[in-house]
Amino acid sequence: MDLPPGPELIASVVAAYERRSEFHGRDDQTAYRLFHGYAEGRPGLTIDRLGEVALITHKVDVEEDLAAISKTLLELHPFASVVAKADRYVSWNSTALSVRALHGELPSDSFEVVDQGLRFWISLHTRKHSGLFLDARPARGWLRKNSYDRRILNLFAFTGSLGVAALAGGAKSVVHVDSKANPLDIARENHLLNDLRVDPRDFLVGNVYQHLPHAQRAKLRFDGIVLDPPPRVPNRMARRRPQGQDYGQFVKLVAPLMAPEGWLLCFFHRFDRSRKAFEQEVLEHAGVSLEPIWRGTSGEDFPEHDLERKLRLTAFVRR
Repeated sequence: MDLPPGPELIASVVAAYERRSEFHGRDDQTAYRLFHGYAEGRPGLTIDRLGEVALITHKVDVEEDLAAISKTLLELHPFASVVAKADRYVSWNSTALSVRALHGELPSDSFEVVDQGLRFWISLHTRKHSGLFLDARPARGWLRKNSYDRRILNLFAFTGSLGVAALAGGAKSVVHVDSKANPLDIARENHLLNDLRVDPRDFLVGNVYQHLPHAQRAKLRFDGIVLDPPPRVPNRMARRRPQGQDYGQFVKLVAPLMAPEGWLLCFFHRFDRSRKAFEQEVLEHAGVSLEPIWRGTSGEDFPEHDLERKLRLTAFVRR
């Protein structure tokens, strides 16, 4: 792979920053991608703005360029810190190899960012994910507009940003389900940060694949279901369970929980399958009448030459 040398890379970073002028200086949006290297000149390198921190994430060796990148970012914006995170892509929940400050201090505590006027906690002092998926911003916007007076089930909830958006849009209730307790603790804090109600019964730690049959037997019904499974299921979870984004299996489990005119919002992450193939799988296995009503993708700060290599979002309604 031919990678641009230092000066060309710096020019690409500056050009990418300038293309995002609509984001700069907005109080309601302080978290977004500044440089998406896959389409902007350096595959494996991304730069995010997280409040007053610039986060450089690299899956390729850019050690010789980091100082110049940091200097350039500080010339573009007076960031309090510039942080470099050496990442690896092994599985959907991989930890970083290292996290260090190139300028300023590595934030030792969680701090706030703003996404479409909503506030979320970010953590950079561990090697785990920061806590907010920036490419899901269009999904949060859609949920805020389409959740009024609805009962929402948020599966694979992580830190709950999708549920926060739904409640901010007037959802009657949101039940979050995730296999890990720590992200749900952060989800509670994200609710409080936005002055949203917190009911301990709405934060369920458990296996989604076991929870859904229980919900069916209890005859629970939801007016909206968010289905955002990881691209892969860790090996420890794989036995007797779907392998990652197996929507044929998932939709069989969630469709019986959909109330009439309820919607199902699906996140399609895997790049080895097209949106059309994913949607067809959903429609074929639902067992109820579903109709696509909205299609979205990651925002303009996540450019890609191939649209099938972006996050793809499809909402279906039960007729």
